[in-house]
Amino acid sequence: MVPQNSFPAVEGVLQHKGRFGFVLSETPGKPDLFITGPTLKLAMNGDRVQARMLRSGDRPEGEILSVMTRARTTLVGAYRAGTPPALAPEGAGEPVAIVDMGGFTPQAGDLCVLRVTRWPGPSESAAGVLTEILGRRNEPAADLKFLLRKYSLAESFPGEVEQEAASFGDDVPPSAWAGRKTFFDIPVFTIDGADAKDFDDAVSLEERPEGAWRLGVHIADVSHYVKEGTALDLEARRRSTSVYLSGAVVPMLPFPLSDNLCSLRPHVPRLTLTCLMDLNSQGEVTRHEIFESVIRSARRFTYEEVESLLKGETAIDVSPPVQNAVSRMGRLARQLRDRRFDRGSLDFDFPEPYIVVDDQGWPLDARRRERGESHKLIEEFMLLANETVAQAMADVPFLYRVHERPDPIKMQNLEKTLRAVGVAVPAGLHDGKPAALQKVMAGVRGKPVEPMVHMMILRSLKQAVYSPKNAGHFGLASAAYTHFTSPIRRYPDLIVHRLAKERANARLTPSRQAEWKARLTELTADASVRERVAVEAEREFLDLKRAQLMTRRLGESFDAVVTGVTSFGLFVQPTTVFVEGLVPLAELGDDYYQYDELRAQLRGRRSGNVYRFGQSVRVRLAAANIEKRQLDFVLESSPPRSPRPKK
Repeated sequence: MVPQNSFPAVEGVLQHKGRFGFVLSETPGKPDLFITGPTLKLAMNGDRVQARMLRSGDRPEGEILSVMTRARTTLVGAYRAGTPPALAPEGAGEPVAIVDMGGFTPQAGDLCVLRVTRWPGPSESAAGVLTEILGRRNEPAADLKFLLRKYSLAESFPGEVEQEAASFGDDVPPSAWAGRKTFFDIPVFTIDGADAKDFDDAVSLEERPEGAWRLGVHIADVSHYVKEGTALDLEARRRSTSVYLSGAVVPMLPFPLSDNLCSLRPHVPRLTLTCLMDLNSQGEVTRHEIFESVIRSARRFTYEEVESLLKGETAIDVSPPVQNAVSRMGRLARQLRDRRFDRGSLDFDFPEPYIVVDDQGWPLDARRRERGESHKLIEEFMLLANETVAQAMADVPFLYRVHERPDPIKMQNLEKTLRAVGVAVPAGLHDGKPAALQKVMAGVRGKPVEPMVHMMILRSLKQAVYSPKNAGHFGLASAAYTHFTSPIRRYPDLIVHRLAKERANARLTPSRQAEWKARLTELTADASVRERVAVEAEREFLDLKRAQLMTRRLGESFDAVVTGVTSFGLFVQPTTVFVEGLVPLAELGDDYYQYDELRAQLRGRRSGNVYRFGQSVRVRLAAANIEKRQLDFVLESSPPRSPRPKK
């Protein structure tokens, strides 16, 4: 073992799991740390801490040295009566003593909010003051408030921010077009989901001589309205991202901007920042421009409408020029996709879950949102624009979307597991070459193990983050990548727009570059943290609604597929409703089952029965725990017996 004082300190966010936790490193090249023992009591879930590694290896372990910043000053959880009364935080963490009831009289189990007045230390626990009663568990209104308070998501904007957003009026005046290139005479349109409320990207495509193309990606010019240092800007930075909860959205910008002036609605002029790219017949960008523009969208397409057009079907109220443009875009997008895969880009085609809710917020169904050719069309154009902008800004201070190369140890472990489950392993996998991972994914396409292999690969990769240093994007096999295309809902994109506009307008002077360089480290670190918070909130709300949905289906039986195998049971997914739950190991009572981690399977010691990923099973829903966001199933039939190896 390497002496502990030889390891450098790691800074990151603590993910508290009760008796243990993880410090999620925000320092490139430094791993996440597993934390247990006395120092875990120094910090609370979400705090940014400084830690040091005590042991390296497959799961590096460490200890917390100090708390740098607290994630939040308030906690949400269930009220516990007693002496003293306490708040039991949802998810993780020790109960926090309530030293002042704040005049409230909650009932046991009520969801409440507590303001922390004493932080935990080596010899004492946290304590605080009760500030709000949210309501009873399993009430839709209380559910939403709970998530908002837990993740410090503001449900309303400060008055001065609302006033500033409203001050721009409802329309874009012609005076705002001065000096901008107009796109009124060629087909420009948006493509979004049927339930989308804001449209921040539009596309156009013109044919050029000798099989060349001119692709326009036109993005809402949010920076025209949200000026640096204003109340709008400070609030947008604090939020950093919009958060999408089933049936609701917590926007980064007030609705007068996000739903109107910055939304590229059809048939009305909107200010945009355009990345115009000339491509040759091979799909290579030969020339580009980034400039301020104004568009008038000819059509607000849904993905379903474009899907029909790409299949050669006709659509109502679509002019021949627009229909022809969509058809050409489909051909170009396929060409770009092929080029991207040829260089080794990965494609994790996981179905996106979404919950159908009624007007009150009660869940009605859990479905898959599949990716069709129309989704891939927009995806390819946005990826290309993001790459083009990142490459164009390479010689000045800039904000990049970075995805580092995977850890060699994780790649070695992945290779061992793939071999054990019978997946062919190409040369170069242990070095983490994107092309090798791509070959693995291609080799399992359409097979029962495909989702498992995709998940194994995904878990072996590092998380993408924002950074002022360009380290490339491993997953996309891209030398330089950024986020340029969604400034309505992501603050990093707004920063990218400001930098690109300053560069285009010759305002990125040496002194201004020095200012940006000094600020970008903090800006990118904050954005990465807020992104993780948003992802956690969205995932938890989804799990909550799934659990609520399934409380109405207790005792029902389902055909299901094994989606995960662990030492404590099987994860299964019914084929008719998009939820996932656990068959606990204790429920496999017909035998003593041993977990084979390398092969990701459970094998009966006496019977030889095997449970593995992708296997079809029949299950019955035994429990739906709303508090823990968990579903428990039991098997209704035995698995097929694993064939004995031939002698």
